[in-house]
Amino acid sequence: MSRPSCPNGNDVPAACGKRRHGVVMIFVTGLTLAASPLMGDSWRGDLQGGGSLYVDPETHRAVRDYGGVERPAWDGVHHLEDGSAVIIRDGIAVPTEQMYRAWKQGGRPEPTFAERYCDQLVRKTCGFDNACRTSASCLRARSMLTEETREQREQPITAGAHPLTETSARCREALSDPELTSCKSLEGEFGDSRCRPLVDQACGPDGECSTSQACDAARQLLSMETEERLINDNPAAASATGRQCMEAMANAFFAPCAGGAGR
Repeated sequence: MSRPSCPNGNDVPAACGKRRHGVVMIFVTGLTLAASPLMGDSWRGDLQGGGSLYVDPETHRAVRDYGGVERPAWDGVHHLEDGSAVIIRDGIAVPTEQMYRAWKQGGRPEPTFAERYCDQLVRKTCGFDNACRTSASCLRARSMLTEETREQREQPITAGAHPLTETSARCREALSDPELTSCKSLEGEFGDSRCRPLVDQACGPDGECSTSQACDAARQLLSMETEERLINDNPAAASATGRQCMEAMANAFFAPCAGGAGR
């Protein structure tokens, strides 16, 4: 199967090796892909360059549809109209929470801190181990959590245990505020991250392969894992992405950096 060149940076095949940050990713393992009828409850993403990408709910196979013509999705980064992206390699997709919702599989409990944005902010800035408890970002986050708690106490009992307030909305926005820096221990070498070893392997101990696509993918998986740990009750437990990182350690795509950029 031939692979397209890099058309204006919209759909980037693996050979292009361009880095993208803050994107939703799917890493795919095992080449058994063949075009199949698109299912009504498949996850779908509209591509920037036209056409759509589908991931089957049963097999997790990725198929690209353009003008009604279905083809196996090529390896690399596929950029979507919503600004996110999908990374594909060899056929079987690693499902995301968004995909689970699209597939209506249900039965997956809502993470403890899914809508407790001020708690998430405290975890992000102070660290799961409270290593950054004296930082300005942590102190500000704790102040916002205190304000949210005060507002929640003023709500009627029928509002539930953790009703969303004006400060909740501020905390949600603050989660993406670069001035409220993340505690470095969240993704530290000696923490509970399962994706950190994958980053070290793909990027190299001193970042020798920092511009490679494998390094970029590993770093994005690390970012996804951190987001999952922020909302899970026990951040030390392996998240969905963390488990995928553990499996990916043996995948050839994430082979140990051999030194030099652009592997």
